[in-house]
Amino acid sequence: MSLARMAFALLVLAVVSVASTSLARPSNIDWTSCPEMPAAFSAAQMECGWLDTRETIQGQPIRLRVAILRARPDRRDPSPVVYVPGGPGESAGLDAQSLRGWQRWQQQAGWPHDIVLFDPRGTGESRPRIRCVPDTTAPLRPLTSTQSVDSFAHEAAVVRRCLQQLGEDGMQALGPHAQIRDIATLLDGLRVERATLWGVSYGTRIARLFAQRYPEHVDTLVLDSIVPFNQNELAALPTQIDRAIEQLAQVCTAHSHCATRSPRRAIAALLARFERRPAVVALVPYRGLPPLFEITPYRLLLMILFAAYDSGQEQDTVVRIERALRGQPAALVPLAARVAAQASSGSRSTAVFWATRCALHDEHAGGSNAWQDALAEAPMIARYIEQAPQGSVCDDWPLARYKTGAGRPVDRPMLVLGGMADVVTPPRWGLALATGHASAHWAPITAAGHASTLSNRAAQRAVADFLTDRSQRD
Repeated sequence: MSLARMAFALLVLAVVSVASTSLARPSNIDWTSCPEMPAAFSAAQMECGWLDTRETIQGQPIRLRVAILRARPDRRDPSPVVYVPGGPGESAGLDAQSLRGWQRWQQQAGWPHDIVLFDPRGTGESRPRIRCVPDTTAPLRPLTSTQSVDSFAHEAAVVRRCLQQLGEDGMQALGPHAQIRDIATLLDGLRVERATLWGVSYGTRIARLFAQRYPEHVDTLVLDSIVPFNQNELAALPTQIDRAIEQLAQVCTAHSHCATRSPRRAIAALLARFERRPAVVALVPYRGLPPLFEITPYRLLLMILFAAYDSGQEQDTVVRIERALRGQPAALVPLAARVAAQASSGSRSTAVFWATRCALHDEHAGGSNAWQDALAEAPMIARYIEQAPQGSVCDDWPLARYKTGAGRPVDRPMLVLGGMADVVTPPRWGLALATGHASAHWAPITAAGHASTLSNRAAQRAVADFLTDRSQRD
């Protein structure tokens, strides 16, 4: 079956309707058992449940999966930390395997508050799950490379068809307005007046929007890897990839392990080779992924960018590129698997991604020539990504844009963190936000990459100290 026909068959033909609600009726969380896990990695109590949003999709109630990691087993925290995932369209990860990871994370982080996790509507374990096609992923990652050069436009057409079938009501019900309502409903269901919102990457946008709309329900903000409202996300792509390549070059300058002293030249040669003839590698060892993966120039660039999300992997990436250049493309399998996993994951939602991103899209950010200016700054890779704007569906978005109030400060105490080795959301973005808010504290995390609070102990300690200090003041 062709991709287009398969995509059409898998479209979500949903019309989303918002059920009338009575705000006087408290929201309800139906507490149930958590998934069975073979071993306990933490002594902390964990509770799981389903939040009734009092809205419907396709006549089905929208129910969000919720989990709470208790800081103390003998009491409920009146001011918990609520995690706001990024993406947009990412889940928090509330399946059994991911919850085991969260238990390990809590044990390491040591934050003095309950941690509230939830899968945003349409994602992860929340129901119903809203997806367009399983192999279309965001942003701009076409993974059927046997298509011709117009694959960006082809994938955009698939997503447009999905969103058209959802209709304007459906798109609206998946976007930022709905996500902000859901956080308010979650706090209501928890019987919590004020909480700390912990936003990571794109989740920093949703957390800030919630704080603008409901400041009375926000105790503090923890914002990790800021995505500014005035940032042209598409125009950032060439710079992000170029920064990832530059990090590899710096590693080879500082260390003697590199067979080549110029990763840029090695990558340029590999790009040219894969342009003539893409390499096909086997992903059989990785469960849940397609057995074969074709490495095109664009995919190679994404592989390098994704590898840069985690600081400290540069030497391994350079070695794998060198081996591929010597005729061993199988050396790239771990990097390819990470890109393939983004497309194959059932926990994220393309429909939620575009409904959110386009609602918050600022077509004027960076100026009318922002994309061409960005390409000019990255000439080595420009030819391989110049068609990427064809993959966006935001230019003809049929709904009104969300008014972000980008210039309006959030008058709540906040901790802004930035990994100093983050090529995706550079630390200067976080510094700029913190500088513009009198109540903000800037925490640069040395040698950390993207989303440092999820894995970096220095970042986790910074948050723990911030939250402890706030608790002692109160």
